[in-house]
Amino acid sequence: MTAFTSVIRGPKTELVKTRNLARTMTTGTLVATLPKGSRITSLVLSGVASNAGTTATIGIGTTAAANQLATGVNVLAAGQGNGVSTIAGVAGAMGSVLTVDTPIYFIYAETGTVSSAGSWVVHIKYTTGNILDNDTI
Repeated sequence: MTAFTSVIRGPKTELVKTRNLARTMTTGTLVATLPKGSRITSLVLSGVASNAGTTATIGIGTTAAANQLATGVNVLAAGQGNGVSTIAGVAGAMGSVLTVDTPIYFIYAETGTVSSAGSWVVHIKYTTGNILDNDTI
């Protein structure tokens, strides 16, 4: 039997950090730190939609501005956050190898009548490690 060398490089272990996102997080709030060398593969949002008067959005990022990974995600009654949704990332931010330990921030914003409902759970899915260049398959 001939041994083949794998040319596949990429993540091998998927991990999840699950964090709560509350309506009170109106300034960038540090919720987690991802280790150097990891890659964010997806952000999954679930929860109860906001009942704010006009708009309700969340942002997720690597600085207190919380807009590098997902920005302006609608969590009003008709938007995401009512059930389970996968959040599409900002181009280039998801899937890139993190070159340093990277903080993750959440932020919530609303306009119009102040909300009395809305809370979410965000699952930050990421991978660590790489398949070795010369793994035999």
